[in-house]
Amino acid sequence: MAKQLPKGWVETLLGNVTTIITGNTPSKKIPEYYGNKYPWVKPADANREEVLDSSEEYLSELGSTKARMLPVGAVMVTCIGNLGNVAIAGVTCATNQQINSIVDYTEKLNSKFLFYYAKRLKPWLIDNSTSTTISMVNKSVFSTVPFSFPPRAEQDRIVAKVDALMAQHAAIQQSMERIPQLLKEFRQQVLTQAVTGKLTEEWRVGKELEGWEETKERKKYREWILKLPLKWKMLPFYSVANIDANLVDPNKYLDYVLVAPNHIEKLTGQLIEKVLTRDIKPKSDKHLFKAGSIVYSKIRPYLSKLILTDFDGLCSADMYPISSEINIHYLFLFMKSAEFLNFATTAGERSVLPKINQKGLNQIPVPVPPLQEQQEIVRRVESLFEKATAIEQRYEQLKSQIDSLPQAILHKAFKGELVQQLDSDGSASELLKEIEEMRMDSKKRK
Repeated sequence: MAKQLPKGWVETLLGNVTTIITGNTPSKKIPEYYGNKYPWVKPADANREEVLDSSEEYLSELGSTKARMLPVGAVMVTCIGNLGNVAIAGVTCATNQQINSIVDYTEKLNSKFLFYYAKRLKPWLIDNSTSTTISMVNKSVFSTVPFSFPPRAEQDRIVAKVDALMAQHAAIQQSMERIPQLLKEFRQQVLTQAVTGKLTEEWRVGKELEGWEETKERKKYREWILKLPLKWKMLPFYSVANIDANLVDPNKYLDYVLVAPNHIEKLTGQLIEKVLTRDIKPKSDKHLFKAGSIVYSKIRPYLSKLILTDFDGLCSADMYPISSEINIHYLFLFMKSAEFLNFATTAGERSVLPKINQKGLNQIPVPVPPLQEQQEIVRRVESLFEKATAIEQRYEQLKSQIDSLPQAILHKAFKGELVQQLDSDGSASELLKEIEEMRMDSKKRK
């Protein structure tokens, strides 16, 4: 069944209406061929931006005589390796042999129309590439790309519409890119509000709360100038938590999960993967911890790698298993906060630490609210974090849809559904005839 074309459109082969030029490499043995005159475009350049007026390497005036030069508006398509990256020449330039370029010497086609058409070719190029180790589409095959096009006036309207929609798409993407950072900042603000008493400020009004009772002797701890709410206490880490060093032979716990710093995502408190001890077969002793422990990496504390476990397991000697005298969930929230991170990553002289020892950890001050308020803080933080996670999931869905918009726009454009078709435009068959005649005349003159 013949392909149904939009009204006034015609279909031919790309090589019938344009000139296909495969780039080349002037001899590297002659340094004089290279300089700073003309961009010499390679696939990495074509993947950098859409309109190219610069490149990593340049040809000299002499080098240009050994290259296949391209005029402004030439459409460059990568056809070896990573197929289908497209750029349009913003200046006179040349390419290497991994790129086929589309040039319209008749100037009867809108070069930006050719550019947008080429951006849809990746699936065709993959289907028609050689089956060697490196995918390749040579000039002969590339010339057989099916090419459908409308009258010139409609081409111009399509390009104007696509340009406008792509600009809107770029603006939306730029706005969307801020959302992950905003959510990250939101979570940190929630934690800061939580551990400084501001999150439960209204909740405390009118409540008779019992202050936390210290059960351990106070030791020296670092100063934190913070005005605490009533019944809150500033206590050293040592007073509210225990570092449970418990080294064991891992070969006796082969079915236990083994946690190492690289299994934890930085800053989030999330375990990336669970690995069994038998899969690693470690030789050195590991710490044994119980479910409900915080496992905290003492290496590069600025990465803030910690998890609250719900399983018994082992952890490397580069980590501290921590149990708590106060609400373990509250302590975990505090240890994820920017306030804790600031203390963990600095020594007394404020230099950055590659590792935090037990003494340094035990001297970190912890703002401790009454037990009932600790529980309320945990509840509120978890509720707010759930909302942030829901927004994050919605963002990922929207991002996926937005990322697919350019191809959807181009699909509609080249089905003739993006702009109005006018009878006054005539038929592209007339344009095709003009192009063919001009190309025949050019061949005769040559």
